[in-house]
Amino acid sequence: MLIATVMSLFGCASASADEGGALPDTLTLTGSVVYRERMALPPDAVVTVTLEDVSLADAPAVTLGQTSFPANGKQVPIPFSLVYPGSAVQARAVYAARARVTVGDQLWFTTTSNNPVDVRNPEPIELMMNRVQTDPPPVPDVSLTETYWKLIELRGQPVQVTEGMREPSIVLHAQDGRVAGSGGVNRLMGGYTLDGASLTFSQMASTMMAGPPEAMQQEQAVLAALGAVRSFGISGDQLTLTDETGTPVLKAVAVALR
Repeated sequence: MLIATVMSLFGCASASADEGGALPDTLTLTGSVVYRERMALPPDAVVTVTLEDVSLADAPAVTLGQTSFPANGKQVPIPFSLVYPGSAVQARAVYAARARVTVGDQLWFTTTSNNPVDVRNPEPIELMMNRVQTDPPPVPDVSLTETYWKLIELRGQPVQVTEGMREPSIVLHAQDGRVAGSGGVNRLMGGYTLDGASLTFSQMASTMMAGPPEAMQQEQAVLAALGAVRSFGISGDQLTLTDETGTPVLKAVAVALR
């Protein structure tokens, strides 16, 4: 009877050890994060994958491991590799993985379903994320001055860039109240006066190089439009120059110079 009892105790101890087991110092969960929307992530998007102990439904999940990395313009599926400590694995705990994508401080995608993980023998997993319906953050308005404005529309018509010629553009310098740029063939120069939303250009002139007839005609039209400007408006990286009736005569987009 005593021998049977001792053997029974040894058997329980052995089963417990097998259940808990001895794990490596570190284990790795691999897989990919995906979403169904046909859209690319912005360059500053960050992917975060978290492995958690979700054993207690009425208590906060305990993080076993986490990895965050920039998306770097990758398209889904985006692979990931998450390393976690074997010593922190609890024998009877339940574990699950989740993923999210953030842009700045805004959440764009997140998993919404349970994704169980066998942390003792992790197998590759696919984490499906859903789009979070949030309004995009407002784009700050670009400064009128010291900005390279590429002209893109002239009195409702697209501005053309002639092969081998410069693109039509203007830069308003804050320090001396001067404007410089290109009409497409010649360099432009002159002055400007700014008062709130009111804007006028004066003494506009250009160099005297000759170019293709179409480019020269457009350049003269740009100079005439600048002379008609009386006000401006900026929305994000878009500039609209309007005449005295409020009609747009020129539109431009801010271009980052390298």
